[in-house]
Amino acid sequence: MKFKTNLPPSRNRYHLDSTLIESKHVPIFASWIERKDSSHYNMKNIPYDFKLLYRSNRDGTDTKTFHKNCDNKGATIWVAKIKNSTQIIGGYNPLDWNGNGWKTTGDSFIFNFTDGKNISTSKVSYVNYREYAVFCHDTYGPTMGNLHCHQNKWSNSDGNYPNIGIPENFIVENYEKRQQTNEPTSGSF
Repeated sequence: MKFKTNLPPSRNRYHLDSTLIESKHVPIFASWIERKDSSHYNMKNIPYDFKLLYRSNRDGTDTKTFHKNCDNKGATIWVAKIKNSTQIIGGYNPLDWNGNGWKTTGDSFIFNFTDGKNISTSKVSYVNYREYAVFCHDTYGPTMGNLHCHQNKWSNSDGNYPNIGIPENFIVENYEKRQQTNEPTSGSF
C-alpha cells in the first residue's frame, strides 16, 4: 500500500490542545453558550476561540495557581474528568473568576457527558437561581452553584442548577479551564 505524502492541510481550524475533550465537543459548547440547537454549529462556523488557560495535571491543583491563571480573563469554560470513570463534567462562566462571593448571571450552565467519548450522552443545565450562579473565592476552584471544588475536594448537590447526573462527591482526575473569546483565530482549543 502506498501512502500519499502531499495531503492538503486539515480544514479543522482548531488545534485541540486537550487531554479531556475532542474537537467534536467544541460545536456543542458553542451551541450551549448561545442556547441553540447542537446541529447549528460545525467545526467550520464556530464563532469562538477557546484558549487553554489552566490544566491541573500540568499547572498544579492548588487554588492559588488556578486563580493566577484564570482570574481577570472574562468568560471561561471548564472541563473535568471524574476519576475511575469515562464521565466528563464542567461549566460555563460568562463573567470572570476574580473577587469574593456570588456572581449573578442567567447565562451560566453546567454539563455532564456520562461517557466523555460519546457526545450523545451529554446533558446541559442552565442556572435556576441567577444570584447564585457562580461563586468566586481564593480558596475555591471552579464553583457553579452547588457544584464546587473547595480545597481540592469536589462535590455537588441539587439546588442552583437542575440535576443532570453529576455525583454528590467525587474525585477529579484532571481539569482544564479555557478562555472563551468572540474572535475566532487560527486558534487552539
